[in-house]
Amino acid sequence: MSVKDIRRNCIIDIAIKMFLKESMADIKIKDIANKARIGEATFYRYFPNRASLITACVTYMQEAIGKHYFAFEKGERGFEKLKVFYHRFYEIFKAHQEYYKFLSEFDAYCTPSTRKNLEQYSANMDYFREVYVTAYEEGLEDGTVREIPDLDHYYYSTTHALLSLCKKLASEGNITKQDEFINKAEEVRTIGDIFLYYLKA
Repeated sequence: MSVKDIRRNCIIDIAIKMFLKESMADIKIKDIANKARIGEATFYRYFPNRASLITACVTYMQEAIGKHYFAFEKGERGFEKLKVFYHRFYEIFKAHQEYYKFLSEFDAYCTPSTRKNLEQYSANMDYFREVYVTAYEEGLEDGTVREIPDLDHYYYSTTHALLSLCKKLASEGNITKQDEFINKAEEVRTIGDIFLYYLKA
């Protein structure tokens, strides 16, 4: 890794910590540069604009989450791997609600111009799908899952639903008195279990 890459990663690391603590809209390039102990002109040597930094941050977190939470042990049966897959949303929510809050802000931040920089972020999405499909195919072979007519439709519907729920719960406080009685993490887990119930052979 070059010196430039090391410095760039250092800026990303600092920016991520700031974005996870405060609202993305409140943090300026000047704030990040000051925290990184560099001038704003130096910042622009590594990132042409604020959008490129934010995209780099969300891609970096996505890759870190994928490697840490979605690598499965060999030898587990297909359904057990899918159970782990869905429960990872719950585990990440319990440990890193701020990550889902950041993703919610990122969704609101994205515009047609920023979407042009999301090629790597989009490509990384395929990693999660491949993990899921591999586990499902193993489940078909070992008889632990039922056959789904349109697996892509099921995968995207269920993961989008879980991800949207995680982002909503992480971003919003309690609105009604009923919200105070609900354990948000368990709500995420329950939805995952419903999806698993349909999958199980």
